[in-house]
Amino acid sequence: MTRKRLPDMRNLPVSDPALQREISAVLADGFRFLRFPDFLEPYFSGHYRLLAVNTLMANTLYLTTLYLLMGVLAFSQYSSEQLQLFPLGYFITGGCLAVTLLFPRLQRFDRWFNWYTGLSTVGALVALMTAAASVQDRDAMTSAHATSIYAVIIVYAMSKMRFYMTVIWCALAGVLHLVFLDVLDLPRSFHNFQAYFIAANLIGMGIAYVIEHRERVMFLQALLLDIDKAQQRLLYANLEKLSREDPLTGLANRRYFDERLNMEWNRCQREKLPLSVILLDVDFFKQYNDLYGHQAGDHCLTLIARALRKEASRPAEVVGRYGGEEFIILYPNVDANQIRNTLVRIQQRLLGLAVLHEGSRIAKVVTASLGAATAYPVRNLNPEKLVSAADQMLYKSKEAGRNCWFNTQLSPQEPQQQDLINLS
Repeated sequence: MTRKRLPDMRNLPVSDPALQREISAVLADGFRFLRFPDFLEPYFSGHYRLLAVNTLMANTLYLTTLYLLMGVLAFSQYSSEQLQLFPLGYFITGGCLAVTLLFPRLQRFDRWFNWYTGLSTVGALVALMTAAASVQDRDAMTSAHATSIYAVIIVYAMSKMRFYMTVIWCALAGVLHLVFLDVLDLPRSFHNFQAYFIAANLIGMGIAYVIEHRERVMFLQALLLDIDKAQQRLLYANLEKLSREDPLTGLANRRYFDERLNMEWNRCQREKLPLSVILLDVDFFKQYNDLYGHQAGDHCLTLIARALRKEASRPAEVVGRYGGEEFIILYPNVDANQIRNTLVRIQQRLLGLAVLHEGSRIAKVVTASLGAATAYPVRNLNPEKLVSAADQMLYKSKEAGRNCWFNTQLSPQEPQQQDLINLS
């Protein structure tokens, strides 16, 4: 079974939110001449061609059954003398139908769809109309012409031929039909030509116009719908980002940090790994804001956030903004000895920023107090105790005069009886 080659609207460059206004204008203005602006037309042509290919593949059984049924009705009701050249025209039409139904299953011929369907249609129309003109019996002639009319309408309805291509192929079929009448020395009846060929093809062209116009409307609507979906996805992504990130520094906000803390706590518990947390508070930050202004304060926090990111760059490590001038860092698989080295590096990195702070009581540059806690997660402990221990160490740093650090390791005892082991 041949797999359908469905057009993917999402991969089209015109599915761009920046083009929403232009596409809406095209849809509102209409396109009676079945032509889009140049930025849309090539993409619609490829899209429509794939739809036509899929339509033919989907209707193969129907078209084949209808072709055979018409043959059975014609050959069972009339003799070969009455039908004259109709059997030949019928079998030529069958060959044209076979080409039209076979080639869509060969993907390499997709680019030639308009040509092989058009030429097959011309061949079938010329064969049927010329064969019908050879029939002398009035009833048989009427049946032959009716068969050609049905064929015209069905082919145009099922093949999704483009309207302007339909006009060209119809005109070519009409000219070739008249030529073959002369070549085969068959009677030329303007009444029959007008009543059967011209009328049937006008109906077929009308069907082609309506189908293509409808597909163009649906194409634009699908583009607009896809653009709306893209905008919704972007909006949801932005909302998700806002729900997880601090808007000023781009670090994890407190809610997201707590989620990651719980996740890493459970992972370290399963794998029996240490987990460390550092709390950092900028020294005399209120005085910094009062002296330099809130914009300078925001810039200072942004610089500190960038520095902390460099100290927590591994995938599982997380830096978060825990309060106004307070930051928190999560270090999975980092023990108490390693965290001390990290505390020293962070303090040196902040001093290296050399952000002027004339309002500080301990230095002329921005400094920070730090507190850290380490634990081997077990069932008797919980992540909140780890953060609380780091907060106690931070408070101890502030009491010691700021611009320093203390750290501790939690004992895996019952929470109400646990001791903090000071490792500073």
